[in-house]
Amino acid sequence: MTTTVLSPPPSSLHHPTSPISTVQPPEPTTPTQPQAGPLGDVEKAFGALPGGAEDGSTVVDGDGAGDGRAPADKSTAGSPPSDGGEAEKGTVLPAVVPPPADPYPDGGLKAWATVLGAWCVSFTTWGFTNSFGVFQSHYKTNQLVDKSPSDISWIGSFQLSMVLFGAMVSGKAFDAGYVRWLLIGGTIIYAAGLFGLSFAKTYTQIFLAQGVASGIACGILFLPAASSVSHHFLKKRATALGILATGSSLGGVVYPILENKLFTGGRVSFGWVVRAAGFLTIGLLIIACCTITTRLPPRKGGAVVDFKHFKDPAYSSYVVGAFLIMWGLYTPMFYLQSYAVQNGIDRNLAFYALSILNASSLFGRLIPNWLADTYGPLTILVPNCFISGILIFLWLPMGKSEAGMIVFAILFGFSSGAYVSMFPASIASMTLQMNQIGIRIAMAFLLVGFAALTGTPISGAIITHQKGSYVGAAVCSGVMVLVGSVLVAVARQLMVRKKGTQFV
Repeated sequence: MTTTVLSPPPSSLHHPTSPISTVQPPEPTTPTQPQAGPLGDVEKAFGALPGGAEDGSTVVDGDGAGDGRAPADKSTAGSPPSDGGEAEKGTVLPAVVPPPADPYPDGGLKAWATVLGAWCVSFTTWGFTNSFGVFQSHYKTNQLVDKSPSDISWIGSFQLSMVLFGAMVSGKAFDAGYVRWLLIGGTIIYAAGLFGLSFAKTYTQIFLAQGVASGIACGILFLPAASSVSHHFLKKRATALGILATGSSLGGVVYPILENKLFTGGRVSFGWVVRAAGFLTIGLLIIACCTITTRLPPRKGGAVVDFKHFKDPAYSSYVVGAFLIMWGLYTPMFYLQSYAVQNGIDRNLAFYALSILNASSLFGRLIPNWLADTYGPLTILVPNCFISGILIFLWLPMGKSEAGMIVFAILFGFSSGAYVSMFPASIASMTLQMNQIGIRIAMAFLLVGFAALTGTPISGAIITHQKGSYVGAAVCSGVMVLVGSVLVAVARQLMVRKKGTQFV
């Protein structure tokens, strides 16, 4: 084949911003090797470029399109293009690859719609679960009058633990890309549990409907909602998760007021109280099913239970600390209303104690999460955990007066709200590969779920053993929260060393 050297190509191949340039024609008898492209650093960082030559260059065919095919005639490699401006067949040109884009939009319609849907899930799952103190007090004087406080608290603690245990299944399914099925399935199970509870009469029926069915539904729904938010946000992740967590605070205000008003009015039966809560719950979950989306590619490989994550000392210390905190944190939430009534606090005011606590936790979820975007989730979480532990020791003396009870509810609601809202955000900040965030949160929820299952029943057993005294339960819970706070502080220090910054 005879090679004719023509004039240089048009200026389109000499554009100052393009790395593509012509090369001198080779000797007719010696084929040249492809010239190395200017993307060596990119290739070292991201691996060999797909569809290209080994050196990072792209083979351009006779039409000028880089499709990755090898040149048909090596003797023409490096020949200048024709005078028509088209690269002659076989010309090897360096690849032009745009810089990788930031995969996290940190805003936009889909991102904030996901936050809205996740907020609805948080309202209906944690909000309803946090209102169990109302049921604890109601069951004790109505359907389950023959049961001990510990027996009744097993219903609420099982529901709470299933919110966390359910994350094992939903976390794996979320990573595999089945978020829509999880939301729809959880909504159906939740509807069955709530409307089944409205017809329940015995302890077993109540336990199965409220503890098991509603708990499983909450576990299936919550983790996909929280993890979906992390798919859309990076720089503003803590703020977005804080907004999500305010749903549980408002739910913890609305559900107790709704239930207490209807329970104490005497004009509405237990069944219709639960059905009213059920209609509100299902309506919000339908919104969630329509708005929550994900962005990152699914990760279908890996085991359902993957304990290799606990080889990370910071992650292990954090999970154990969170376990101990959960063991004691919910004792005041479950027994605050009963303790107030026992100490002669006006029943109408006592019924609002749990709503006041949850209303205060709204600010405890927003303000600390806003600060966490600047100073890091663990940096803000640690002091709030210590404050919660100290306040549990002050619960009993403060709860004997109306003013003291209100102050305690406000302070404890704020500090405990930070723990609940930043629990997943802190794990996300310790996760380097975001396609593993679901399984890491799920593993943490699995272990912390055992604390949620046993914490309040242990407190109830202590109260029964001490003939109605709350002192032993408060001391035990306070110690657990403080020890757990120390371990969370250790996890933060390990992350400071790993990241080289105090803001973790």
